[in-house]
Amino acid sequence: MTRSTILAASAVGAALGTPGCFYTDTINQRPAIDILASGDEVYRGDTVKLDASANDPEGHHVRFTWRAYACTDGAGGADCDVEPFYSEVLDHASFVVPLIREPGGLPVRNVRVLLEAKDELGATAKPEQELVIVTLDRPPELELARGGSFIVTPSRDVILYATVGDVDDGPVVLGAPIWEVFAPSQVAYTLTDLAVVQNPNDPKHRTYAKTFTPSATGDWEIRVTSTDPLDKATAKSLTISVVAPPPPCLAQFQPIVPTGGAALPISEPTLFRVPVVIDDRDVYPPQPDDPSLGVTRFQWSFQGPGAPTHAPVNGATANSFQLDPATFTPGDIVEVRVEIFDRENTPIACPDGDPTCSTVSQPSCIQRQTWRVEVR
Repeated sequence: MTRSTILAASAVGAALGTPGCFYTDTINQRPAIDILASGDEVYRGDTVKLDASANDPEGHHVRFTWRAYACTDGAGGADCDVEPFYSEVLDHASFVVPLIREPGGLPVRNVRVLLEAKDELGATAKPEQELVIVTLDRPPELELARGGSFIVTPSRDVILYATVGDVDDGPVVLGAPIWEVFAPSQVAYTLTDLAVVQNPNDPKHRTYAKTFTPSATGDWEIRVTSTDPLDKATAKSLTISVVAPPPPCLAQFQPIVPTGGAALPISEPTLFRVPVVIDDRDVYPPQPDDPSLGVTRFQWSFQGPGAPTHAPVNGATANSFQLDPATFTPGDIVEVRVEIFDRENTPIACPDGDPTCSTVSQPSCIQRQTWRVEVR
């Protein structure tokens, strides 16, 4: 009490005819507090930032204490961890939402935040403030792909890859995804497990692989679904078009064939060869590293002067054939021909007189090439 207050009180006492003085204590009132949140959606593993506000009647400094508990059902503190995962004395709170509760390993579904406060004279805010944050669960990550860009034909193996991950739970918790195959009709197929791939440089993802072997043509749908422990699921589909085996194609041949039906003049032994054949399964040159691929079969034939048709050359099954003009008379016109076949061994359906032969569906893909040669 100040001196002027004491004197005023004494004067009042004298006026009333009573001795002594009055002394009154000022009551320190409690501060009012609140939690300020952004209102944004919060997922497990997110960083949450909260602010505290206070209104102290006397304008005293207010000190805040935060506690945050991981919960399954956070309302009223039900089903929460006993110990807070976050506790700080700060004006602002910042914490990362746990993925699981400890102990027990249950996924966190809510976070219960408690805010307490005292002013500088010890007045405690009543009641303490509570905020229950609903924490959402992200669905799994899933990428589905096939190996290779080759044309898929019946009985051709295709490697399929499903790469899974989960920001909340991780690939190990997710486990293997579910695979489904939808065939174009009631036909058979095989789907065989391959080794699980874990890239040491990418621990957040895991790749599951399978070998898919269709038995019929048509569009096949491969659907893969990954589900996390909270039943959040992600599904991806991949369509694989299976077609009838296309014919092999002559990609390169030597020497160059003259245009307009002109003859190729030769005066010394000449090697006719096919360096490259393109096919979905039987190629040239051979590719021994891919066990699913075979090798093109070559058939060479020859038409001598005056012969009515081309006759197969015995033993000429390699990708090349040599013609020696010394066995002919200068001025002779002969023809050298090569035809290629895959494992289907489908007959070439062009007349013998056609120098080349191609399919109607792929006119640029030829299975026969003929050189018209003039011996000099």
